[in-house]
Formats: sequence, C-alpha cells, structure tokens
Amino acid sequence: MRVLGGTLALAFLGMLAIQPAKAGNFGNSSEIVVVTHIDIIPNSAGVAPPAAVQLLKQFVVDSREDPGVKYFTLITWDPTKNHFQLLEVYKDMHSFDEHVSESHTIEFRDDLQPYIGAPYDERLYQPSER
Repeated sequence: MRVLGGTLALAFLGMLAIQPAKAGNFGNSSEIVVVTHIDIIPNSAGVAPPAAVQLLKQFVVDSREDPGVKYFTLITWDPTKNHFQLLEVYKDMHSFDEHVSESHTIEFRDDLQPYIGAPYDERLYQPSER
C-alpha cells in the first residue's frame, strides 16, 4: 500500500513539474517540494480518529498563511482511511525553514505524536535541472 501512496505522490510531483511549468509557475530551481507521509493509528472502525484528522486539516489551514508557501494540501488514498500525505511547495529553502520553525508547526508535530503509527516521513525535493 505504501508503494501506491508513493506512486500518487510522484504523479503529483510530475503534474506540478509539467503543467504549471508552461505558465512559468513551477520549475524555479530554488523552489522546494515536500511530500510528507503520515500514517495514523486507526480506531476500531479502521479509520483515523476524528481528532487526528482535525489536527491535519487545521495544520493545512495554518500553514497556507506562512510566508513563501505556494501550495499546501492534504490528500489521502480513498481505500485507506488512516494514511495521509501533505503536499507542499515553498518559494525557497528559507521559506521551508521558516515554516518548520513556526509555533503552529511545532505544536502540530507535538500534538500529532500520540496518533501516528509510523515515523513522520517528510521528504524534500527540488525541480531537476533540464
């Protein structure tokens, strides 16, 4: 199942690299793309507890206001109800560093700890030079 989640994330990155580049919105070598895989411990119904989902959704809302954030969203693969991905694009590395230093990011990561079933898997990418 993690392979499919990784495939979805790579498909997203491919779409960002191809489509918006035509409009000049993506592809700047200083931009940072982040894909974070978050696996929540499911409740007895096999879904992520509502409190964990609310934490994720609020984090997206708060993060979209951070300086240098160009894109920030939460996705999930429909058959699984407890695996999520954060897809993020930052203007540059400084913007990403500022985001992870924000109090709302630190609080989110602390508050999420009791819910996660696997390590917080945050991966940074940059557009490749052509």
